[in-house]
Amino acid sequence: MRSQIRAPQKARPLHLHRGLGGKSVLTGGLDALEFIGKKTMIVLAESDPGFKRTKTLMERTVSLSQMLREAKEKEKQRLAQQLTAERTAHYGMLFDEYQGLSHLEALEILSNESESKVQSFLASFDGEKLELLKNDLISIKDIFAAKELENEENQEEQGSEEKGEEFASMLTELLFELHVAATPDKLNKAMKKAHDWVEQDQTMVPVDVMEESEEKTMKEEQEEKPQNPKEDKKEDRRTKTVEEVYMLSIESLAEVTARCIEQLHKVAELILHGQEEEKPAQDQAKVLIKLTTAMCNEVASLSKKFMNSLTTVGSNKKAEVLNPMINSVLLEGCNSTTYIQDAFQLLLPVLQVSHIQITSKAQP
Repeated sequence: MRSQIRAPQKARPLHLHRGLGGKSVLTGGLDALEFIGKKTMIVLAESDPGFKRTKTLMERTVSLSQMLREAKEKEKQRLAQQLTAERTAHYGMLFDEYQGLSHLEALEILSNESESKVQSFLASFDGEKLELLKNDLISIKDIFAAKELENEENQEEQGSEEKGEEFASMLTELLFELHVAATPDKLNKAMKKAHDWVEQDQTMVPVDVMEESEEKTMKEEQEEKPQNPKEDKKEDRRTKTVEEVYMLSIESLAEVTARCIEQLHKVAELILHGQEEEKPAQDQAKVLIKLTTAMCNEVASLSKKFMNSLTTVGSNKKAEVLNPMINSVLLEGCNSTTYIQDAFQLLLPVLQVSHIQITSKAQP
């Protein structure tokens, strides 16, 4: 995803193509997100030293939220012209529905305010005191820069799978290590919901295959109807269309990513205003790296499961119908991890100002 850095291109207009069975499949969203992805990664070509790097990282993410909101508003206007009540697989709109944009923008504001405070503190110091403070802040920045480099080098290794219980336990432990009173309840719930439906759908039979065998099994089904309601639900799951699986995939990625951004926003607020016990900023930065890595790996794992599910359910579909959906889920998964990584970078000035505040308290 980040290995090739190219100049941003103009986003192609969104188009709505009609899928089989009268279902609407939004494929133009792929173009919008491709444009967003390219534009946000341009800055990776730069290697700004010192505090200029911090400001560049913030500007990159600010433009990201602005572009996401613009893409969502354009799609909203387009849908308003159509007489349909159907939900569409538009990542930006779904991401906003789950308050992802609101939390991203709130985190940007908090990060910008913290950056201003850092610069104000630096202007108020001089001599040896200033040099010591600069060294501390640079050491925190270097931890974030190392994570950025690791993201570029290890893109292919993302997607290591953790069981739902293990992931929930890991998040709780990492938040405890940060010494902040935050619980990952919403994120864990979204992750569990996504894993549950995709695991259930792994046993689904494509609709076309079911229709072929319907006549052979009709007599047996009439003679021996399932008495357990759960078995009826299992039969319902087998009739899911590839369009429905695609919609669930995009919606799940949008929800899980929004919950990750929300969790990082809450962590930032608590680091500044509600730490149970003060912890060195360098140590907190290392814990946040583990937290962000766990989130990205889980999202990457989910997107792979969604692609496998689409491939299974759409095995009888033509390539021109199925491939755009699979490619879209792949791109949305990659962009989701990018948004989480960008949100992590916004925490840098938050940790820096927290360090300054703690240091100031300790000094007479």
